[in-house]
Amino acid sequence: MIGEVLGNRYKISHEIGAGGMAWVYLAEDLVEQTNVAVKVLYPHYNKDMAYVQRFIREAKLAIQISNKHVVRILDYGADRDVHYLVMENIQGKDLSTILRERGKLPWQEALEITAQVTLALDAANMHGVVHRDIKPQNIMITQENRVKVLDFGIARARALPSLTQSGFLGSPYYISPEQAMGEAVDIRSDIYSLGIALYEMLTGKTPFDASSPWSIIRQHIANEPPKFNKQDLDVPPPVEALLDKMLTKDPEDRYQTPGELLAAIESTLRGRVVSPQESQKTRQEKTQFSQAHKLLLSSLYQRAEEAVQSEDWSRAVNLFNRVIKIDSHYQDASERLAYAGLQARLAALYHAAQAALTKERWQEAIDELSEIVTVEPNYRNAANLLTQAGIALAEDKNRERIANLYEKGLAYYQEKKWQEADDCFSQVFEADSSYKDICRLYPDARRRAQWSQSLFVRVGKKLSRWVNKDTE
Repeated sequence: MIGEVLGNRYKISHEIGAGGMAWVYLAEDLVEQTNVAVKVLYPHYNKDMAYVQRFIREAKLAIQISNKHVVRILDYGADRDVHYLVMENIQGKDLSTILRERGKLPWQEALEITAQVTLALDAANMHGVVHRDIKPQNIMITQENRVKVLDFGIARARALPSLTQSGFLGSPYYISPEQAMGEAVDIRSDIYSLGIALYEMLTGKTPFDASSPWSIIRQHIANEPPKFNKQDLDVPPPVEALLDKMLTKDPEDRYQTPGELLAAIESTLRGRVVSPQESQKTRQEKTQFSQAHKLLLSSLYQRAEEAVQSEDWSRAVNLFNRVIKIDSHYQDASERLAYAGLQARLAALYHAAQAALTKERWQEAIDELSEIVTVEPNYRNAANLLTQAGIALAEDKNRERIANLYEKGLAYYQEKKWQEADDCFSQVFEADSSYKDICRLYPDARRRAQWSQSLFVRVGKKLSRWVNKDTE
């Protein structure tokens, strides 16, 4: 792409990054004579209309969001099957780089950054947009110390159905429990992810880590974040209480809107103590159960197990969550919650894959099924479906290749470039001898190519003899 001009306007300079769906380049806007960032969809996604439609739809959504804490989307378009998104170019460092360089941040600075990200989420929320990938890599700190949130390009509108209902978007280190399980998400999912980023700013590390993404996801679903080491960290109790509320497993127990979170941050920065109603119960309070609580726990646990037996995974997750909210150490509720959460996600992925297969969105189906098979190789008939989707995609690509070769050969044929036409038609004939009128065109192109080659040789020999004669 280096040196190319997209849309007769954006001249690509050099690559500055890459993500899950696209490259990011620095480019010159030849009209405005300014530098911009251009996100270019990977070529293999250009062939899948589901991805292209999502890319365009989300560009239209993101371009509506206008806020000083959001990286502005300036333009989008397509040029010769290259789909691109144009954004303002930000000078600064992402929060991930800053944390690697400095380690943990003072709690006041961490809250100030969190507040500015919250303002960006509030602007998106007013348009019904959920980011889905809040993480330090998507939080830029400019040279003027202004926070700007990147990559609303994988956002979702609440009112619009997602093309991939359960698509695994975002980093497993920052994913909310409901997103990890493939459930519908709203702005409260972003609040959870921002809570994980705040935890990392305060401690210098993420609360959950493991050798595989699925192990990390399991911890998000079932485990409470590790408590702060009081000897190493100077974090006031109100800040801990605020973070605890951001990171509750049940979205109903979190801050419900960015505005509510922002008010809590401002109160904490001003030194006001968070009210007991806003903070979670301490572990000691949770262990002081009456007989009624024990009966309730037993009933909830039994109903959760019944939901597991009937494979009603969403209900099982909800019930196990209620058990853990009352007593986080009750029997094996945490492990059962993780199992139910895993099964809920696998079921959602399988459902999404079946829908993609029905609509012949092969790449999307392959993405969903590959994730299933990675975790549960024997899950239902996912492995067979993955093979079928792979074959169907290969056949589609082969048909596209044949069509392209045929069209190129036809163009050469009309231009009387017989050798080039013969080369293209021979490949088409070898792949599919019944394709359109290839049985007529290929022999004719071959005959003409051989004749022209023969004529060229005869003329060449005559010229050679004339030259030799003149030399003598």
